[in-house]
Amino acid sequence: MIYTVLLIGLGLRLISVNQSLWLDEATSALVAKMSIGDMFTRFLPGDFHPPLYYLILKFWASIFGNSEISLRIPSVVFGVATVYVTYLIAKKLFNQKIGLIASFFLATSGLAIYYSQEARMYSLAALLISCLVYMFLERKWLLFSLTLALIGMTDYVSLFIVPVFLIVGWGNIKKVILSFIPLLTVFLFWSPIFIKQLSGGLSVQGSAWWGILGQPTLKNFLLVPIKFILGRISLDNRWLYGVVVVLLFYLFGYLLWRARMAGKLLWLWLVLPVGLEILVSLKIPMLSYFRFLFVLPALYILVGKGIENSRKYRRFFLCLVMGVNLVTTICYLLTPKFQREDWRGAASAIGEDKIVFPAATQKEALIYYGKGEQIINTSQISLRDKEIWLSRYVWEIFDSDDSAKKSVEALGYNKTSEYNFNGVVFWKYGK
Repeated sequence: MIYTVLLIGLGLRLISVNQSLWLDEATSALVAKMSIGDMFTRFLPGDFHPPLYYLILKFWASIFGNSEISLRIPSVVFGVATVYVTYLIAKKLFNQKIGLIASFFLATSGLAIYYSQEARMYSLAALLISCLVYMFLERKWLLFSLTLALIGMTDYVSLFIVPVFLIVGWGNIKKVILSFIPLLTVFLFWSPIFIKQLSGGLSVQGSAWWGILGQPTLKNFLLVPIKFILGRISLDNRWLYGVVVVLLFYLFGYLLWRARMAGKLLWLWLVLPVGLEILVSLKIPMLSYFRFLFVLPALYILVGKGIENSRKYRRFFLCLVMGVNLVTTICYLLTPKFQREDWRGAASAIGEDKIVFPAATQKEALIYYGKGEQIINTSQISLRDKEIWLSRYVWEIFDSDDSAKKSVEALGYNKTSEYNFNGVVFWKYGK
């Protein structure tokens, strides 16, 4: 049965995997083309992620190419592997039936599928955290310590899992603490770049960009459980959407209540990283639901346990949760508006025309799609440019005075049309 679940998970993750890369994925693609030296000296000090995922992607792309599908296959593999490790954890803690239920939920989860199709590090982080939990349960301390070091070099936020093992592993506290040695050793060598990353991140404090990184607002907090349940889909009718969310909160809340005696490990895995993230976000805004993909297995194991504890209603609740997952996943996979920004479509529509951006950033996707030579600033507009395209992508953040638009229009250009490529907005100007 578990192999059937894995095949379902793989099949769902391969549907629509050929979407356009969005901005952050394009960044990953461009980094994968860099030399190792440039990656560590030019890119990583200005980024806020460790290097492991980029190194894996570079190795993969050097063999299988830099296409959208190729760049996403590692995340697909990580996502399917996480389904299997979730099965092992639930089977170890409870029984095979709960293992199958939890793994099937993760295999069909819209949120898990979305980030299993993304050329970013979140799917890898979820796999490593799941492996870490399993190694802890098996008391394989050497593998536990090595996995912890790999997590530290994959995603900083995932390290909020560490206090969970300090609490749950108090009976083996010496072994747990000794397991931190590889992580601390790696960070000792990595600290010069990490300090530069942290300084660079703090330097945008007070700017508009700082405000959208993930401040600890009620909305950002509520988006964590909402997106865990519904994935990336939403409804245009806000009242209907609110009713659906409330009903699903009751459903999942009841099942979690039925699993309230499931043990400290799962509950701390689910709750503690989110709580710590909220506290840290008071100083450094990082409260975004996608950063917590690594706690999703804990949610589904607890939900599986809650269903098992529901006795004569277990089939009813099983069908409900399965239905939620399948409906939301199908909506995402088959509805373009729930998918990624369509920079590929924008590149195709722009053709050979010149492109004006309001700032020296947010260009990575068009560079990936071969439009780098066409990107100019307003001072480079020539009289020969009869038509130009002005990017309106997050212009409010980088050009709050809308100076790029004003400069283009001051040169005698008139807006002729407006295009929205699934969130990527361009205005076309002509003379």
